Amino acid sequence: MKTVLITGVSRGLGHAIATAFAAREFETIGIARSPCEIKGVRTVQLDVTDEPAVVSFVESLDNLDVVVNNAGIARSRPLLETSTDELREILEVNLVAAFVMMREAARHMTAGGGLIINVASDAAIKGIPGMAPYVASKHALLGLSRSVSDELRKSGLRVCTYCPGPIDTEILGPGRG
Repeated sequence: MKTVLITGVSRGLGHAIATAFAAREFETIGIARSPCEIKGVRTVQLDVTDEPAVVSFVESLDNLDVVVNNAGIARSRPLLETSTDELREILEVNLVAAFVMMREAARHMTAGGGLIINVASDAAIKGIPGMAPYVASKHALLGLSRSVSDELRKSGLRVCTYCPGPIDTEILGPGRG
């Protein structure tokens, strides 16, 4: 049985991805910052920005075939009202945490190959007024994925980026999909 690890499964796209993998009889592990339950999914409460915890968790896995880096945050705020701390927070979750997960998963997967899917959104290929930090994080994630894909291909690992358009989720808060 193949094992898939998905981040950001407490709601929205991550929840749907975890549900779909579990329905197809993958051993499905979901990571969420908030406690949650998904039928057929082993959920783990873990903050993806806690690098030592992520490293330790990935090292503890017996098997890992697929990783879906889905965890993400967004804010809708004009540039002139956006703080540097807000930019850093978004980059930390959307880019740095994805980097750490990719690196640790690749260390774990290189012997048997595997697939890493980074969820970027169409914000990776266009601008969105009022969402500069989010767009920057997704542009960076796409570039990172392309570089890592070329680098890891020799090891039998595939890295791809999924760039969906708008999805009706609550990433901007309740009622603001």
